[in-house]
Amino acid sequence: MKKTSLLSGISFLMVSLAAVLIFSCSKQRVKASLKTYSPVSTYLTSKEQPEQTFVIDSAGTGPIIGNQGTKIWGSKNCLMYSNGDTVAYPFIIKLVELYTAKDMIYYQMPTVAGGTILETSGEIRLRAFAGSTQLLMKPSGCSYEIQMPCAAPVAGMDAYYGITTAGNPDWTNTPLTPFTVNASSYTAYIQMFGWINCGQLAGSTNNSTLTFTSTTDDLTNVGIFLYFPATKTVMQAYNSATTAIPNGSAVKIIAIGLDGSGNLFSFYQAMTVSSSSSVNVTLSSTTDAALTTLLTGL
Repeated sequence: MKKTSLLSGISFLMVSLAAVLIFSCSKQRVKASLKTYSPVSTYLTSKEQPEQTFVIDSAGTGPIIGNQGTKIWGSKNCLMYSNGDTVAYPFIIKLVELYTAKDMIYYQMPTVAGGTILETSGEIRLRAFAGSTQLLMKPSGCSYEIQMPCAAPVAGMDAYYGITTAGNPDWTNTPLTPFTVNASSYTAYIQMFGWINCGQLAGSTNNSTLTFTSTTDDLTNVGIFLYFPATKTVMQAYNSATTAIPNGSAVKIIAIGLDGSGNLFSFYQAMTVSSSSSVNVTLSSTTDAALTTLLTGL
């Protein structure tokens, strides 16, 4: 009886061990079958709006005018080196203009401030240099006037300044800098250089979260973005999850992947968010032209 019992125990142990090994191998096969991608930033960076350079060699009335209609007025007298020294001519103004969802996605500059979505009318980056040395704006009594074009401006917009939170782009409206509304543009007197967003909070206390999964693709290096047409908001899903999305929001989801051979893959879905849920992503082969058309049409 004891021998039979011992054999039965050994048999049970072997069967159990075999089951564990089979399950483990099965999981490894599923994981190994997921398609992997290179960091998508390699592709997105190649599509960014170029930084424009303006050399200022003497005083004038301005404005500096960007390729997309941004206007800038400013004086050398409001510039300084980091140690407080004054600046001589010539100096350089550099400008990046992002006025479409496509360009914000390419630059990976979403319009979310502290986890709350921003209604936006565009983003610019404004910097000043003496040679290769970046300059600062003097802290008291100084500002640069900027005018950002908009076909249908609305009241209540502030200048949100670009910051970084947990390694990701973020925005703050400190110092408070309101935009005034003109017939086809906004005007503000900014108090620091860097990223500037013409926006206002568009969040809600009734929010949901989307998470992104896939049975076909490893999403680690895939860029996942949401576009809110009603507020022209761009959100990026970090670690395959979003921050608070106001319930009732219509969103367009775009995922972009780049494989090791430089081939492009994408996923697109439009939906209305009414509760927290998971979105299953399956990337399909695409082209640069097709992806550009998709982003242009958002």
